[in-house]
Amino acid sequence: MAKALHEQAAEYIRARIQSGEYALGSRIPTENELCALLGVSRPTLRQALDTLTREGILSRVKGRGTFVTQPKVTHESTSFITGYRAESERSHHTVRTKVVDIGVIRAPEAVSAALELPAGAKVTRLVRVRHLEGCNNDAPVVYTTLYVPCKYFPDMARLDFTDLSFYSVLAERDLDVRRASRKLEVVPPPPEVAAGLHLGPFEPAVYITSVGRMANDRPIEYTESYYPAASSRFLIEVCR
Repeated sequence: MAKALHEQAAEYIRARIQSGEYALGSRIPTENELCALLGVSRPTLRQALDTLTREGILSRVKGRGTFVTQPKVTHESTSFITGYRAESERSHHTVRTKVVDIGVIRAPEAVSAALELPAGAKVTRLVRVRHLEGCNNDAPVVYTTLYVPCKYFPDMARLDFTDLSFYSVLAERDLDVRRASRKLEVVPPPPEVAAGLHLGPFEPAVYITSVGRMANDRPIEYTESYYPAASSRFLIEVCR
């Protein structure tokens, strides 16, 4: 079956973005110019532009025109339990990790509550910033702080998680995360997170907290993750 006119128009524009004819950050031809070039009506062209805007490769600025933008990074951890490295491999991206800090601390009140620990119990805190090669101009895509009870994983602070997958390391110790609960909200990030994500003072972040539980339902990890809101989107699948 022949493709609808708006799909053909979207393919034409998408192909010129992919070829570099319409470069990143540049303004594409006006609606009048594109209508004349493609032989379509303005409503048809606007359908095509709406499609490309939803895909994150165009941004329409009132009074200025339509511009080519960096596609948003799609994060799938809101749909299944996996480590960020495995999630990136599923989408054929290469992840780069910077370990900001790792060490044993006394759990803050919110952390001990999430991990169902006594007040002041010892936890290992791991802070990492992740990049995806070729995505978001190689800017950081997530800033994550992870807490694990020392009683379950006493030697964690001695490991180098620059290349190690945290979930794989847990699985090797029979500490697999089998269930997780997550909360998502949009917030102004703390200064150190904003700096780590290269965000300006008024740029928001998507903040996701997660509690991962083992097969016996005991919490094994509590995570606080910040994603740049302007360049992130999330896949959420719901089954009935």
